[in-house]
Amino acid sequence: MNSPEASVELIKLNVNGAPASAQVEERTSLADMLRDGLDLTGTHLGCEQGVCGACTIEVDGVPSRSCTLLATRCRGAQVRTIEGYDGDAVMDALRDAFSEHHALQCGFCTPGMLVSSRDIIMRGLPLDEQQVRMALSGNLCRCTGYMGIVQAVMSVLARRDELLSPEQRDSAEPVPEHQYSGPLPTFERSCGKVEMQAAPVNDAGGDRILELIKLKHSRDDVWALMRNVEQVVSCVPGASLLAENGDQLEIQMEASFGAISASFKGEGRFTFDDASHSGRFEGQGKDSRSGSGASGAMDFSLEADGDGCILHLEASYAITGALSQFSRGGLVKSFASAVTRMFADNLSARLRGETPNTSAAAKLSVFKLIVMVVKGWFRR
Repeated sequence: MNSPEASVELIKLNVNGAPASAQVEERTSLADMLRDGLDLTGTHLGCEQGVCGACTIEVDGVPSRSCTLLATRCRGAQVRTIEGYDGDAVMDALRDAFSEHHALQCGFCTPGMLVSSRDIIMRGLPLDEQQVRMALSGNLCRCTGYMGIVQAVMSVLARRDELLSPEQRDSAEPVPEHQYSGPLPTFERSCGKVEMQAAPVNDAGGDRILELIKLKHSRDDVWALMRNVEQVVSCVPGASLLAENGDQLEIQMEASFGAISASFKGEGRFTFDDASHSGRFEGQGKDSRSGSGASGAMDFSLEADGDGCILHLEASYAITGALSQFSRGGLVKSFASAVTRMFADNLSARLRGETPNTSAAAKLSVFKLIVMVVKGWFRR
């Protein structure tokens, strides 16, 4: 709802080769200006946090997230949306290739995918399939149709010299090779990072995930299960226990985020306190292929509640490397909370004597997490 005190100003820029203007508030995103002010609805809005890439457009020739870019920052900019590529040989080839390789699926992510894919082609670097997947990692397909998308981009990449004029080929400004090949750039962004074997998480930190789960089983029954490390690990989505030696664990966790699949291998440990019916699991690992790292901890305690009990969970986490692009404030907290609920569902299945679903479809994925997050919203 617009505030009656909100100031409005006229923003002029160039969109798809023609002058354009619209009245916007200071807080209006470029995506909202394009869709609501200029009726260019080919720019789609997904997460509105700059993660999913559905809103990707060109601003001054550079692919940009229009949902996190303020319209007032784009005065005089050259903006190109998915509607502005008529007659562009590379975009025409990409559209044909997406159709040929069945890369469209529901089509919601397609405008952003096409804009990012065209940028990949224009840069002219010799990329293999894995590098194309990495280059597309900023665009999420909720239909998980990456195989067709990657094949489509690879097919157009192979025709680059045929599609571009000599002038276009010469004017390409390739990104330095180290940004697309070899070791990943060194950077770190974390959310709720934990110190291994540390004291309980600081209550004032604000990065914790807290869940209270009511279970229709006695505290003793649940405690007996929680002390069974193998069964507890099997309740964590995507996790498997490789080895156990005393209180030391070797764990593998598989996850897929966008076009990137990761398999984290690492070490973990646990402690139990029978007197207080509480304990802690913690671990850290690294995916050798993407160079991403992950660490996390889960403190838990059981409180008797009539014939049942209440499971108190307190989770903390950190993601570094290529997958840290998903470490964005509330989104990651929503995802981590969804993982906690998936763990609780699996735990309840164990208590009923059932085997949790550990098939490939049950692995941690962005699509499944989004579904869980949406379900969580409706539970509130």
